[in-house]
Amino acid sequence: MINNILKIVLSIAAVFLAYMVYDSIASEMRYRDEVEEVEAQVIKKLEDIRLAQLTYKEEKGKFTNDFDTLIDYLKHGRIKVVVQYGDRDDSTTNFREEVSYVAILDTLFKDINIDSLAFVPPYDTARFLMDAMMITQGNVEVPVFKVEDPHPFDKKRRNPNDPKKPLQVGSLSEATYSGNWK
Repeated sequence: MINNILKIVLSIAAVFLAYMVYDSIASEMRYRDEVEEVEAQVIKKLEDIRLAQLTYKEEKGKFTNDFDTLIDYLKHGRIKVVVQYGDRDDSTTNFREEVSYVAILDTLFKDINIDSLAFVPPYDTARFLMDAMMITQGNVEVPVFKVEDPHPFDKKRRNPNDPKKPLQVGSLSEATYSGNWK
């Protein structure tokens, strides 16, 4: 009788331990999937901010470190569109250029909610950290900017000793506009 009770108790314990092992692995896999999904949203937003900054620089000659200025520019700014007809180097064709201006909001950012551009997905409660400045690189002053996720979703990116740094685009030490996720 005691043997049977012991077998039942050990069987229940084995099933419970097997479930605990399975659940710990499954929860880690669910977490990794969630990290991938959230980081994809953050990367998309960082790419949109990079495009906004490059558009701003094209017009102003420098980057901005203020989201309100950037968003106002996107709402009210215009970009130059040049259409060329013919070949400038071919004397047998009639070359001409037509220059027009179109609203930035209606062209490059028509599918983007620019009012939420400064906020980190998925909850849109924290704001990205953005800075811009001029640096000297190769005896030339160049504008640079950096936008960083201040509260990474991934626990590893929060750890300053981990090689996975918080997601960011741009750099304040060199003229690069790429993201650190590549």
